[in-house]
Formats: sequence, structure tokens, C-alpha cells
Amino acid sequence: MKKFSVSILIVLVALILWPSYAYSLESIDMEIQKNSNSLIVKASIIPSQEFVEDFKNGLSKNIFILIELYRKWSIIPDEFISGVQIQRILISDPIKDEFIVQNVEEQKLIEKRFKSWKEALDWALKIEPVKIVDIRNLERGKYYIKITVESNIKKLPAVLEHILFFIPTYDKKITKKSGNFRLP
Repeated sequence: MKKFSVSILIVLVALILWPSYAYSLESIDMEIQKNSNSLIVKASIIPSQEFVEDFKNGLSKNIFILIELYRKWSIIPDEFISGVQIQRILISDPIKDEFIVQNVEEQKLIEKRFKSWKEALDWALKIEPVKIVDIRNLERGKYYIKITVESNIKKLPAVLEHILFFIPTYDKKITKKSGNFRLP
């Protein structure tokens, strides 16, 4: 019985300390384009060196990207207008010597396979032009874009997630806001 309790204690300590050595993302580059009737956002995520090394060495990663348009108000809190959510799942398969990136956007799943880890990361961390909103339907005012990127750690089983509620569910969460701009 004593050996069993010691082994459970070791497993719990390992689970508690495990997120502390997981690495994540560093920053976001963003570009906003206004066409005659739409607002388009392009971005790229800059990973940390540890994130790249983890992926090269076989660690899978989940990345959630949220692109949101807000209307800026002077007194009341800013108003959420529209948003797009993108999920990228990076899978490293050392047995087949390939890297898989799954992109989930608007109920569509796109899966791409790469032989090079660099090509896989380049594709996964680059956000192609995304149409946020039709600007003809917006009221005149100041607006800004906010991009939030969250790199998730491996999901714990549901029972352990409730017991170990104090363990964070993500590696790192970074947010970048654009400068204010006028629409339309």
C-alpha cells in the first residue's frame, strides 16, 4: 500500500510540474487591409526557439487564434463587432517522418502533410487573409483589431482536470491590438 501511495504522489507531482517546462509563442505580426467593402486581416505568429525545438523533437501543439473587431468608445467598454476563430493542430509523426498540420476554420477541416518541419511551421503560423466584416454595414467610428493566440498544452483526462483544477490549460496566451482606425 505504501508503494502505491508513493507512486501516485510521484505521478501527481510530475503532472503539476509538467506545464512549467512547456514552451510557447513569442509575438504576432499583423497587417490590416481595407478594401472598398471589407476589412481583411493577415498575420503571422513568431514562435520562440523552444517552441520550434519541441515541434522538431516530436511534441504536438494546439494553437487557437481569435481575430476580433472592436468599436472603440471613450466612456463605456469597447463593443465587440465580429470575430473569426481558427484552430491549428501541429502533429509530429517521427515514425512516418512527416509533419501534419490541421486547420479548423468555420466548420472546415484542412489537413496538410509536410516532409520538412520548417515548411509545416511556416504554413501553420501564417494566417492567410481573413475577411472580418463587411464595412458597409458598420456605423462611423473608431475601431481596432485584436488578435489573441493561445498555445494549448496536452489535454488532461476529464477526471484529472477536475481534481487538478489549478493546472493551467494553456502554455501561453498572447494578445496584440492594432492601432485605432476610422471606418467607414
